[in-house]
Amino acid sequence: MVASSHQVMGFTWGIVAITISHSLGVVPDLLFANILFFVSVMLGSLLPDIDTPKSKLGGPFDQWGFIVILTLIAVEAVTPGINRAIQFSLMILSPMLFVFSGHRKFTHSLSFLLLMGAYSMMLYTYIHIPIFYLIGFLAGIASHLFGDYLTKRGIPLLYPFSRKYFRFFVTFRTGSTAEQTITAVLIVLNIILLAKNTLS
Repeated sequence: MVASSHQVMGFTWGIVAITISHSLGVVPDLLFANILFFVSVMLGSLLPDIDTPKSKLGGPFDQWGFIVILTLIAVEAVTPGINRAIQFSLMILSPMLFVFSGHRKFTHSLSFLLLMGAYSMMLYTYIHIPIFYLIGFLAGIASHLFGDYLTKRGIPLLYPFSRKYFRFFVTFRTGSTAEQTITAVLIVLNIILLAKNTLS
């Protein structure tokens, strides 16, 4: 899927996730919290494509991200007084290192989703990022994997244990008219779901 389709798909998964979270009392009924929730969903929906410099996240990181991380490591080594701030920055930026892994490999597997689940628990435990934002982040990642699972190429679900690509029995080509149609349908569905949740 192209980035815009992933974002629309992610938004749909986000609506489902936040609806469930609200029913469980995990997400507070605050407008700003809900906005941040969907920001985390959008970030998650783009993150698996960090493995290619052609993506929205991979492109900027390919040019500057590695330099930023090396600079933060150097600053932490010589300036222990701001240790916690540097550790926070390094922890937030660490998934960006997957830009060097090759497109649609590890970042498009269940192993990556599990790793990001563990990463989210680290953010919750050590940096105290509220769990509901991390739920949105993981929902976005899962939506990306699902979206690419529907494409002709599929995804290596079991990577690195197997390099076999899996796909749904009905697929479409990335950027095709079929994908554009699905994206348009999801946009309409999102509007309906938002209107229903807002009015209820």
